[in-house]
Amino acid sequence: MTKLRGAFRHPAIVSLVLAVGVFALVAGARELGLLQSVEFLAYDKFLAWRAGPATADSRIVIVEITENDIARYDFPVPDDLLAKLLQTIANAHPIAIGLDIYRDVAVPRDGSHLAELNRVFEQNPNIVGIFKFGDAEHPVKVGFPPQLAATPERYGFNDFPFELGAVRRGFLFLWDTQDHVYPSFALALALTTGISGKQEGSRFHIGKASFPRFRSHDAGYIRAQDGGHQFLLDFKSPRKFTTYSLDDVLSNRVSEQAWRDKIVLIGEGAESAHDFETTPLQVNAPGVELNAQILNQLLRAAGRGDKPTTSCSEPMELAWIFLWCFLGGIVGFFVRRPLLLLAVCCALAGALSAICWIAFVHDFWLPFIPALGANLIAAAIVTGYMRYQERKDREMLMRLFSQNVSPAVAQSIWLHRDEFMEGHRPRPQKLFATVLFTDFRNFAAISEKLQPPDVMDWVNEYLEALALQVERHHGVIDKYMGDALTSEEMPATLYIVRWIWAPSSVGSMTFGKRADAHRSKCASEFPVDQPWQAASEPVTASSSR
Repeated sequence: MTKLRGAFRHPAIVSLVLAVGVFALVAGARELGLLQSVEFLAYDKFLAWRAGPATADSRIVIVEITENDIARYDFPVPDDLLAKLLQTIANAHPIAIGLDIYRDVAVPRDGSHLAELNRVFEQNPNIVGIFKFGDAEHPVKVGFPPQLAATPERYGFNDFPFELGAVRRGFLFLWDTQDHVYPSFALALALTTGISGKQEGSRFHIGKASFPRFRSHDAGYIRAQDGGHQFLLDFKSPRKFTTYSLDDVLSNRVSEQAWRDKIVLIGEGAESAHDFETTPLQVNAPGVELNAQILNQLLRAAGRGDKPTTSCSEPMELAWIFLWCFLGGIVGFFVRRPLLLLAVCCALAGALSAICWIAFVHDFWLPFIPALGANLIAAAIVTGYMRYQERKDREMLMRLFSQNVSPAVAQSIWLHRDEFMEGHRPRPQKLFATVLFTDFRNFAAISEKLQPPDVMDWVNEYLEALALQVERHHGVIDKYMGDALTSEEMPATLYIVRWIWAPSSVGSMTFGKRADAHRSKCASEFPVDQPWQAASEPVTASSSR
């Protein structure tokens, strides 16, 4: 138990514990969804950068019903005019026609022109309609055209998952409690063009690409609604499509070549129709344009093998966040200078951004904000702890040595503290200590023959000269004992060397004119000498409490 407590006093262990604590804090905040909105800000920015400039797709053509069309032809568009629009386009032999308009009831309600519209539906099997999905118990909330009821492959739902202010995901299909599968409008259109689709486990294969099923905790999502088979939209699709108005078509201002071998989508673009969606790249994008973008992504996946954006498993994401948290702790442990710390933290943030961006370009979403936050918080907390620990150690060392060594020696001890400090106490180690003994011979007898002031002058000059010798060897006077003294020395190597001055009989030292006069005065009766001797032996340096 004592060893365990000692281990937790070690700065490296405490720093690691702090880093783990920061990771637990960030992981907990992420699990509670507190970081989700910030993560989506970064995700949306990455989407915009990856999408690049707006381009066009010549394979897809859009017919939008505008405010001018509503003013001229009424809203909803009557059945006979809608039939004329569909037949005009169908006569040019397009690949498929997607009717992104609810048509579950006749317009007008008396059904006077419904037969004409039904005839166009029946004669053109490449027309795909829409319906609005309700829930698993009641899947059809707003119905599809009744004429298409016998052919389920000719209609699909046009719902989109919506969270945090934008559409970022799309559906491939949904199912009800009876295991009936309903394709999305974009998927139904793509399959109508002749693209093959096959479900294998949790993956749906379409052409050359595979779409894994989106899960509620994928990437930056926390407890998202993951019903049906969803996927992340890549928004690499063009944001501009060749577009005509309803009046352009009905007034014969569009040539048949504009429709031939194209996929035509018909939808509402008038503001009064309220058919708009917000995406990370567009605000109030017409629903028909969003369906065109999703269709483009499916066509690219089938033809070129473009895969949707995916992410790693939840344990791997947590390991990724912990890695950056650990790196932040390492930075805080080793870096002290503020400017260098700032530079290293900026470099790590730049490296993290670059890694996440490169992965995102290759359709892989790594958690960015949680990793960045864990890295910076860990670096800040560990740095604060290490600075506190250094201040505490410095105070302890200064308290131990300030009364026994010179300020220069104390500073040297602090700068090289790692050589002999362990935790909060000196590390026991074997060192060589040099002991020096010096004293007056016959001091008591001589001092009895002198006046007290003369004795004090003599002793003070002697001790002053001896103190200079101690200081020259980087020693410090420990205490005075009459005509003797005890001193300690801390050499540049920082191995503690003790100098203890006491009687001996080797050599002599001259300490000044007044001392020599006193010495000459009494030499005939009392021989006086200030001998010294030094010896070195190994000792063990430690501390006791």
